[in-house]
Amino acid sequence: MTRPLWLSVLFVASLTLLNSAFGQDLARQPTAFTAYLDFTQQPTELPIWIERVESQTIDASQDQPQRTIYRIRFRHLAGLVDEVLMRVYFDDTSGSQPVLSGWSEIGARAFGPLTLGQGLGLPTSQTVRIPLAGTDYVDIEAPGQGGVVRGALLVALRQTQTSEATDFGGTPDVADPFGNPAPAVTGSDDVLLFGRVKATLEPGVISLGTADDNSAAAFDFPLQQPPLLALLTFEVLNADISGPPHLLVNGADTGAVNVTVPDLADPALTGDIEPARPDAVYRYAGWLKCQKIIPGSLLTAGTNELLITTPGHPAPVALRSIEVQLKYTPGATSQ
Repeated sequence: MTRPLWLSVLFVASLTLLNSAFGQDLARQPTAFTAYLDFTQQPTELPIWIERVESQTIDASQDQPQRTIYRIRFRHLAGLVDEVLMRVYFDDTSGSQPVLSGWSEIGARAFGPLTLGQGLGLPTSQTVRIPLAGTDYVDIEAPGQGGVVRGALLVALRQTQTSEATDFGGTPDVADPFGNPAPAVTGSDDVLLFGRVKATLEPGVISLGTADDNSAAAFDFPLQQPPLLALLTFEVLNADISGPPHLLVNGADTGAVNVTVPDLADPALTGDIEPARPDAVYRYAGWLKCQKIIPGSLLTAGTNELLITTPGHPAPVALRSIEVQLKYTPGATSQ
């Protein structure tokens, strides 16, 4: 029996994928200008521009409690590595947040001290740009044995030239190495553009599933007339990427929101086993962008309610930069 051509192509493609999955002919992506430092173990390989990584636990005294310092020393390679993007992964516990500072070899402070996080009580990460001119080493100081800090990613930066729309702007200063979009920027005023009305529902941070048992975030907003279409956008911290938040609109469950997931190589993704779940649960220790299309038929003239929930997943999350866009026919816009 003659095998169809499309089946032969599929068979060859499947073999190629299978071989790659088992490590055959699998090329390692070079990262001479990137290093992930896991502070739970000794580093085995460092790029040439990082001299060494040290840690020291300082016992408590009358003036200060016990603390641990992770010190990262740099080699100066002018013109090759002049600026570093540093992302620290840590538990954002109020009162136990890590502190970042930079120093010269003679003890002159280059920058900092910078307290990381907001005390939200969730795993998170924070990114800082570090100019190496005048900076010989960076200290990450954490309380106790330093367990609140999981690791740090260091990426050498290079300058490139780009162009952006004159009227819109918004190009980030630094492109995220794993494809994350820039943090959202919300405004206090409603903005109209080509029949679209953009409005901020909440610019700050809202915690869900924490000690106060607040498991949903509700937002009411009035409309003079329903739009043709709406789009809800927000950012979520500590999200389960396989079980994102759900959105209810005026009582109707529209299902899970769409989450922009970065490259799976991102160290912010951490897996864990949770009871009654057959697969490892991967949460993201950082802010992820979420979006959900809302059909115009679910919105009405008068007061509308949006409800963001995290059904079936008891681990706490945080939300921020919650914004809605309303699409009208240009020239007939009313809110």
